[in-house]
This record gives sequence, structure tokens and C-alpha cells, in this order.
Amino acid sequence: MRHTRTTTLLATIGLGVGLALTLSGCTGAGGDGATPTASTSSSSTTSGAPTPTDGATPARTPGSGATHTSSPPSSTAPAAATGTVPETCDDLVTPGAFEYTDEAALNDPAVVGDLEVPRTALTPARQSSGQRLYCVWRDPEADLTNLTIQVENVVPSRATEALRGLSGFDCASVDDGLRCQKVTQNPQYPVTDGDTYFTRGDIGIRIAQSNVPTDGLLEDVVGHVFGCASARRP
Repeated sequence: MRHTRTTTLLATIGLGVGLALTLSGCTGAGGDGATPTASTSSSSTTSGAPTPTDGATPARTPGSGATHTSSPPSSTAPAAATGTVPETCDDLVTPGAFEYTDEAALNDPAVVGDLEVPRTALTPARQSSGQRLYCVWRDPEADLTNLTIQVENVVPSRATEALRGLSGFDCASVDDGLRCQKVTQNPQYPVTDGDTYFTRGDIGIRIAQSNVPTDGLLEDVVGHVFGCASARRP
């Protein structure tokens, strides 16, 4: 019989600056090495097209026909990275980055069997024709220790509304996305449980874990979903 580890879960999924760095790498132009601080807000605005300020507005010449005017340069902001639901659970987490995902059984039939994917706060926002990936890391002999990750296509407005309505969660806007997390003490064992949601665009992510310390996991998952996994260094 394997013994369940009782490692206390602190900084459950490596949030805050770590996630901001990864997402900035996704949306930025190749990453310039600049490191935003923890207080960096995603509300930085891009001004509209600049207005000429030199006052030299060409006057219309009577009878000259079409007037030649200069057009202000385009100031279109870089498009936000588009997320994609990975095809398999192996495409969701970086190999070697987390001890638990490397060692624990993944989607063991004795654990998942014919179990339907459980409902989450994002279920009402799920796209009926969208993709969904559900991954469970759990030893069949473990009575508690486990990690589950669910990634699915959602309706953006509904997903945001659903997460903002969560009770007891600490939510924050991070680089065009919304992250909500709740860390609690397990009622039966002296271990910590973590429940984290993240939504951005038409992607919804839910990570639930018990007695599994995984600092930086959300950062890593987001990197794979939004195509910038190389930004993470195990």
C-alpha cells in the first residue's frame, strides 16, 4: 500500500509574476527580456491613430481636383495569442518540469474508468461544438493525492461572468485573461487543496489538485495552450 505524501501546498500553481511573464511572452513581439513587476497591469492602453501635430494641413487648391493628404501611420496593436485545446494530455505539461506529472499514473482506467467529465464553474460557458481535454494524474492506490487539468473551448463572455461569480475565490485580471484561485485546507487530511481557473478568449482552464505542490503549473499549461511553452524553463 503506497503512503500518501502530506507535502503542504504553498503558492499552489505559481501564479502572479510567473503567469504574467508567460502571457507577455505569448502576446509580445518575441520577448525582449523586459520583466514586468508584480503590479504590472494588463490595462495598458494603445492609443488610436496619431494625429498630425505640426499644424501643416495642406489647403485645398481651387480647381485642383483631388486633394493630396497624408494618412497617419497605422497603430494597430499586435493580435493577442490564440489558444488551442491540446490533442492529448502529454501535450499539456512540459516533461520533466513537475515530479508528480512525471511519476503519477495518467488517466488510469482504475481511476477514471467510464467516469464522465465532471462539471466545473466553466461548464455553463462551454461551447457545445468545441474541443475539451480532461486529464487526471492519480495513483489508483492513493486515497487523496491527485491532480486534474481540464481545458476546453468556452464562450468568452459567459466564462468571464461565471468566474466572477465564484464565491471564496481570489480573482485577478492578468494579460487579457482572468485568473481565479482558491486554496483551502483539506477537511479530512492535513494537506492543502487548490482550485484554479483561467480564461482568455475562447479558452477555459481548470486545475484542481490535492496534496500536489506544483509551483508554476498554470504558467506551463498556459504556455502550451497559447503556443509559447518555450517561454518556460524547467
